[in-house]
Amino acid sequence: MKSLIAGLLLITGLTVAQNANVDANQTGDTFRMQRLATSTQGTGSTLTGGFSFYNPKFDREGSVYLFDGWDNAARIYAKNDGGVFNSENINFNIQRSMFERKKGDSISSYNFASIEKIQVGGKTFKSYYYEPLKRQRVFEVIYQGDDFTILKGYSIDILEASPNPMLARTRDKIIQRHEYYMDTEESIREFKFNKSNIVKALGPVKGEIAKEYAKKYDKSFGNEEDLKMILNYVQHQ
Repeated sequence: MKSLIAGLLLITGLTVAQNANVDANQTGDTFRMQRLATSTQGTGSTLTGGFSFYNPKFDREGSVYLFDGWDNAARIYAKNDGGVFNSENINFNIQRSMFERKKGDSISSYNFASIEKIQVGGKTFKSYYYEPLKRQRVFEVIYQGDDFTILKGYSIDILEASPNPMLARTRDKIIQRHEYYMDTEESIREFKFNKSNIVKALGPVKGEIAKEYAKKYDKSFGNEEDLKMILNYVQHQ
């Protein structure tokens, strides 16, 4: 069962042949995550998981990847208590809003169809349906509480190269950006990450508790780590 769930963590309906090429020295978790999952209905089997491999090559300045390099370990939590799996050489592709794992010259992609969350580099990521895009989008979870959740969304801009020698821009340039969002029962909306908006979201009573705690312990609402401490304190009052 655990192997079945692990297989569902991989992007749906792609390269079947890769299953036969798993190295013998891979860890148990990695092997299980590379297996294809099948579910039998009646007399047939339906393919529900697999690997997607590609090797993009771009002559650009900057990177579409959130983390510097691929030397990152991750903990992947399957939905419905399906287990926790380790993955190495992982990074987050901002442009594709996908986590990817690199092995040699190949890059495999994961989706969140059967994943609850991924933790890497001290950050927690989850997938949410984002109405403006009409599709799922992966966000970093800054804070998750009873009344609202604060999310961080990553995006990129591409500054195109120019033949103008005065601009000294012979290659495209990738610029990473981030925005903050608040997830409530109504919707996920972008908001300005500041004290005023956070206190307003907390309401009058909890807002005052938050302000008193921040003042007493010299915490800033504009600092992510400080804000986590403030909101966690308020939530447990």
